[in-house]
Amino acid sequence: MCRLFAQLSATPASARPFLTDSAFSLLRQSDADPKRPQKDGWGIAHFTGRRPLLVKSPGAASKERRRFERAARKAVSRAVVAHLRAASNPLGLPMRRLISRANSQPFTDGRIVFAHNGTLEIPREVAKALGPLKKKLRSRNDSEVYFWQFIKFYRRTRNVAAALKRCVKEDWDLWEKCRARHPAKTKPYTSLNAVIAEPARLHAFCHAWRPRPARALLTPGLAWTVMTYGRRGDALLVSSENLDRKLWKRLDPPALLTAVVSGGRLRVSARKIKLPLPRSDS
Repeated sequence: MCRLFAQLSATPASARPFLTDSAFSLLRQSDADPKRPQKDGWGIAHFTGRRPLLVKSPGAASKERRRFERAARKAVSRAVVAHLRAASNPLGLPMRRLISRANSQPFTDGRIVFAHNGTLEIPREVAKALGPLKKKLRSRNDSEVYFWQFIKFYRRTRNVAAALKRCVKEDWDLWEKCRARHPAKTKPYTSLNAVIAEPARLHAFCHAWRPRPARALLTPGLAWTVMTYGRRGDALLVSSENLDRKLWKRLDPPALLTAVVSGGRLRVSARKIKLPLPRSDS
């Protein structure tokens, strides 16, 4: 599974300490476990004014350290998002079709930056339900399908929590209709963990279908699908796991973390979120 990072600060700031320099930085996570390398692409996004700027690569960050470090140095803004990719392949495609800049994360619609950790197991079915937004797809990455699904519902509701709930509901509704075509699968997704950023706003959604107990790369005792967050001065950090040895809190699923910069101050709230899951697991 992939690795997520996001930072929101009260004033424009660099995320370099946690992207490249800290004890458990995102760059260190890229090759921390040779059995689970994050080798299938990386990306770093920040904002200039209201415009997202993305640097992405289909390569492994561990083999492109100078380029990754250069992108990290340039990412100075209130909101910064980064992603390391370990490619999922729910369609069973040749891997060469899954590795490209277009397949790398984060994704953007020109206003919002979005990165996902997990697998959408039924990307064809969800893509068919995108309507006109299906034409926006540029990759074979199931995470891009999830991104445009979120955008579809966000544009209708103008509310992040409501849009995420509708993504979950649609996934399960589609699953009930198509599960007979997928006898080897048991659910419509593994994890829908995501970070969603605007110039002065950040959301982190933590939700996995029956989370696996597998340990995180560098954080003993942390489940693979449980996100963490911490305050560092006037900045909030969100990650797939701890990035330094200081205090971190777990975002126990299903949960939504929201941070907003308003009046020069950073306001943060975390809450459990009620999802429209199957009756036995709701």
